[in-house]
Amino acid sequence: MGVESNFWVIWVIYAAAASLFYWIFWRVTAFKRARWIAYSMRGLMLALIITPWYANTEGTSLAPALMVMTLDAITIGTSAASRAMVPLLLSLLLAEFVASLLYFIQRKRA
Repeated sequence: MGVESNFWVIWVIYAAAASLFYWIFWRVTAFKRARWIAYSMRGLMLALIITPWYANTEGTSLAPALMVMTLDAITIGTSAASRAMVPLLLSLLLAEFVASLLYFIQRKRA
């Protein structure tokens, strides 16, 4: 039980830091002219930050996929990094699709 509660505390700390970082990133990417690029960058960054994946192959604990991919590449090798790279790439593609869709819907309204 102690390990599981520590894991949730770490996720809360990560979520707070990610929220602060994303808020700063949102302010930095508040472009006046290149709105589609702003939407795209925001969507991709959000997908990079919040996409979860299993921390190890046998466990049920989730961790940020970018961290899992990086640590697998460092500790096991680059071939093991694909374990978390596939869901991360799918998440990035979905984020790009949704960001583009939202941009075109909002552009049509204006």
